[in-house]
Parts: sequence; structure tokens; C-alpha cells
Amino acid sequence: MLADFDELILNCRNHKAKAYVAEAIASYKGGAFRASIVSTWIAVCFDIIEKIRELANAGDAEAEKHAGELEAARKADDLTRALKFERELLLVARDRFELISHIEFIDLERLQHDRNRCAHPSLVSEDEPFIPSAELARLHLRSAVTHLLQHPPVQGKAALENLLSTIISEYFPTEYDRASLRLSSGPLKKPRQSLVRNLISVLVKKILRDDLQYVECKRITVALSVVLKMHPVWSRSACIEKIPSVVQGLGDSRLDQVIVFLKDVSDMWQYFDAGSRQRVEMFVEALPTSLFEELAFLLDYAPLKSFALLRVRRSTPSEYNEALFFDLPPAIGDHFIQRILSASGEPAATDWIEQLTPHVGDLSTSQIEKLIVNSHGNGLLQQLEEFHEILLRLFRRKKVASQVESLMLEHGWGHLLL
Repeated sequence: MLADFDELILNCRNHKAKAYVAEAIASYKGGAFRASIVSTWIAVCFDIIEKIRELANAGDAEAEKHAGELEAARKADDLTRALKFERELLLVARDRFELISHIEFIDLERLQHDRNRCAHPSLVSEDEPFIPSAELARLHLRSAVTHLLQHPPVQGKAALENLLSTIISEYFPTEYDRASLRLSSGPLKKPRQSLVRNLISVLVKKILRDDLQYVECKRITVALSVVLKMHPVWSRSACIEKIPSVVQGLGDSRLDQVIVFLKDVSDMWQYFDAGSRQRVEMFVEALPTSLFEELAFLLDYAPLKSFALLRVRRSTPSEYNEALFFDLPPAIGDHFIQRILSASGEPAATDWIEQLTPHVGDLSTSQIEKLIVNSHGNGLLQQLEEFHEILLRLFRRKKVASQVESLMLEHGWGHLLL
């Protein structure tokens, strides 16, 4: 319990509120539970007032108005106005500045009522002063810190807008480590669950629904990855709730963004429901030619690999004309080789050879062996100079030259080496 109390003190942002929390804890440890509750309420008041002042200093017009009213009451020594300000403080925090949620308001309102009963015995009975329990004093302490004192002044709609403004800025980094550093010091450092849930919902919708440039999309996917790692429990709950409905609402023309989403944000497939999964699987199986470059990812992505393979096996040479692969995916290399070896005529063979030629350097040793060994005795390939050029390119690769030479000599292609 002592460790819990120490943590509560450390979590307080404002030094004035922290002092009163420390006093409340000292009173609690001494058995003065009424004094503990009174000090806790004072800490809440100081914290809300300081947050209003922070917002006023940042240019918030509503905060400037309330800060001005408080300062005027203080200078005029107007006790009536000051008491009215205190009575309405929680309503202001909830409704004007969204510093607390409606549920948190209920807990803190109970603290306010119990503080009144502790500080004004006449509210209970003339002969029986209110005697709070240790459990009640401890509950109020924890509620005050976890609901309010540990959080920055912006947590509601304003916090969400602030985060979105930061993320979509052209100065927001696209590298994970730098993005994590940027977001860890703001409202996400100690957010409420509602802020995490709402932010994830907005980011997912932006990725899947908005027409974004590559860099814009990268900023948002990186930010989403950071949020998922910073607050995994709340993020999981939000993803389970939000992702299926967003995917189900996408038009067919937006399904390409699902591939981007899955590629740039790890472990998202687990949040797709059965209907959404089936829809994406069918999309991959019939993948448009314009998205063939995504095959490099899809063939390496376990949940969709089998459907990507089906698409590759149905592909034609011309469908690869616009696709640019940094490294030829092994499954596509296997497909090219199989089609070359099984071609029934020169046009078909040369079309597939044309696709394989630029990627000869990407072939694995097993693929090289398959190509040379299984082309032995193939009359069509023996006549095609284009196929001869592929074998010679393989022979010129220093890393596999000796292997290629041995295979070519053994399987009837030695004459090309003369």
C-alpha cells in the first residue's frame, strides 16, 4: 500500500496538487480520514485551476475567460464568487474543457460531496459528525489522481484534434523511433482510454477511406503503430470494435488500401471478422494487374499467401509489364520457370523468357538448377537464343558461375560455353 501511495504522488503533474496529495496521504496514514478527504478535494481544485491557466496561456479563449473570473474574485476578495466558482468547478472541467469524462465526473462529485460532509459537520447531524472509512478516503485519493491529477490539461476533443494536427503535419516523421519520441511526450503519455479509442478510430478511417499521398499515408500508419505499442490493451479493444465495421463499409475500389493497411501496420489481420477476411481473400485472388507490385508483400504474408499464389498461377506475361519488383518474389520466379519449361510454342516461351530475363540475378540456386536440369532435351528451348542468353547471364554471375558451368556441361548446354 505504501508503494501505491508513493506512485500516486509521483503521478501528479502539478506541484501544488502534489503537495496536497502528500498531505492527504499523511493524514490517511495517521487515521485522520476527514482531513485526508478535504486535502484531496483541495488538490483537485488546484489541479483544475492550474490546467485552466495553462490552457489560457496557450491562447484558449474559454480558458482565458474563466481564469479572468477567478483572478477578479481573488483580487476583490469576493468570497461568494469564489465559492460559486468552486461549486461549479467540476461542471466546468467536464463540459467546458473535457478534462474529465461523465463517469469520472460522478466519482469526483462524490468526493466533493464527502468533502462537504467532512468540512461541515452540520450537514450530517448536530451530534454525530461524519466519520468516513479508511476505504472511502483511499478511494477518493486514487480517483482524484487517476481521473484528473496525472493527466495533462488537454484530453477530450481538443486533445484528439491536437494529435491529428501533429500527425498529419508535413514535419511529422515517417520513421517509427522518431514518431514514437514525438508522440510519447504529449497527450498520449498518460491518456484516457477514450482518447486512445477515438484516435485509433480516426487513423484507421483515414488510412482506409481517404485518398492519401504515399508520405501522408506513411505518417498515419507509423503513428498508428506507435499508439498500438504504447497502449496495447486499450488499442486491442479499439481495433476489435472499429476495424471490422470500417472494412465492411469500404467500396470495392478502396480495397487496395486494405493491402497498404496490412503491410504497414503489423498484426492487423487478427481484428478482421470472418466476412471481412473472405472479402479481402477474394480480392487478392483476383488482384488487379495495377497492384501486381503488392504480390511481393502478399506472397510473404501468411494469412493471404495461398490466395496470392492462386493469382500468380493464373497470371499472364503481359500482366507483369508494369510491375516493378526490387527482388523477384521466389513464388513468381518459380512460376516464370515453370511456364518457360512447359511452353508449347515459341511465342509463349519467349513472352515468359522476356519477363524472367531482367530478374535472372534474383534466382536462387535451387531455381537455377531446376531451370537448367529440366530444360535438358527441350527442343524448343534449345533453339531459342533468348533462353540461351538467360543461361549465359547465369554463368556470368560470379557467385554461381562454377555451379552453372557444371550443370550446363552435365545437361547438354556445354556448347554455349565455347
